[in-house]
Amino acid sequence: MRQRSHEFPAVLVLAVSLLLPALSIEAATPARRATLRKSAPPKPPSAPKKLDATVYPVALPKYMGEIIEAAATEYDVDPNLVARMAYRESRFNPQAVSRLGAKGVMQLVPRTAKYLGVTDPFDVRQNIFGGTKYLREMLDTFDGDVEMALAGYNAGPTAVKKKGKGATQEAIEYVAAILKDYKAGLLGQ
Repeated sequence: MRQRSHEFPAVLVLAVSLLLPALSIEAATPARRATLRKSAPPKPPSAPKKLDATVYPVALPKYMGEIIEAAATEYDVDPNLVARMAYRESRFNPQAVSRLGAKGVMQLVPRTAKYLGVTDPFDVRQNIFGGTKYLREMLDTFDGDVEMALAGYNAGPTAVKKKGKGATQEAIEYVAAILKDYKAGLLGQ
């Protein structure tokens, strides 16, 4: 009779070694979590959130609300947050241009627009999808911290990584204004 060994077969050891990093994503460092998230299969989007288009001093055009909802669903972001950003950035004006050259509804600077694949920043759909994609990247960069993500969207992720959410006075005011409106909308005020 053959004596059984207490050693695990090599295939089992290999399988466990490949699975353990994915199982311990929450215990990993932020840099490792980002790497693991990129290699992990995408999670299904959370339950769709409803856009409340009635809470703005300027009317949110219906077509723009539909684009915001589609982009928010695509990138798993609350459409109300995206809409509040669009209102703060441009007052829903697709032709808006800032003194720094940011363009469109989500006020994308040319370099960021190019990075996001936005070829026409005045095209409402491209601009909103690009801005929402960038917001998703900021949320991922800052581990879901909405305040840091908004500051990163406004001041740039490098400045926020170095100086925190108070990277610039403009970023402080931007984050405060959006969160005030966003939280008021969530509370139905």
